Amino acid sequence: MIKAITFDWGGIFTENTFDSSAVRNLATLCNTTPEVIGQTYFPLMEHFEAGEFDFDSYYQQFVEKSGFVVDAGVFRKTFLGSVREREAMFDVLNAIPRTYQVGMLSNNVEILCDRVRDDPRFARVDRFVFSNEIKVRKPDVRSFEALLSVLETRANETVFIDDNPDNIRACEAMGFKGLYLDTFENFLERWQNLLPEIPLPVRS
Repeated sequence: MIKAITFDWGGIFTENTFDSSAVRNLATLCNTTPEVIGQTYFPLMEHFEAGEFDFDSYYQQFVEKSGFVVDAGVFRKTFLGSVREREAMFDVLNAIPRTYQVGMLSNNVEILCDRVRDDPRFARVDRFVFSNEIKVRKPDVRSFEALLSVLETRANETVFIDDNPDNIRACEAMGFKGLYLDTFENFLERWQNLLPEIPLPVRS
């Protein structure tokens, strides 16, 4: 019996991953390629998402390691401006009946966690678990254990939705019902097959 439906954030409520958009935007800002920016961005992000430093430190290390001199305010605006929302997923979220608990488990950073948690469109989410707050990232088992702990559910009672196959494999190995999102259309088909009792929202 499914008691909880849980979501990743980036790549689920955003079009593509947040990181891919951020890398493209920062590459444009620095007049270079996403491949070059990614060499600095992604290794630092692993530590940033694990809560090892704050945004100001991330910015300083990015400048030092990449060699690109970028105004701090412009860097921050570009980073935050990389969110490209998948509006239709909010319809799915808000169509979930109150008989289910709803959770979110996301590899994320402080500056974005607060933005997501305070967004009134996420009012349906009962519990948020962010990597920078628990100091561990998916697909580490401990991140999924933290999610189950706050929801007070068992893995076999919990659906987890993610766009990363590694995270889906990890949660399914623990007994979760994984729901993979590659394209939104494929996701909706999988959603209906797994949760036929929840009607799909119809956008006007």
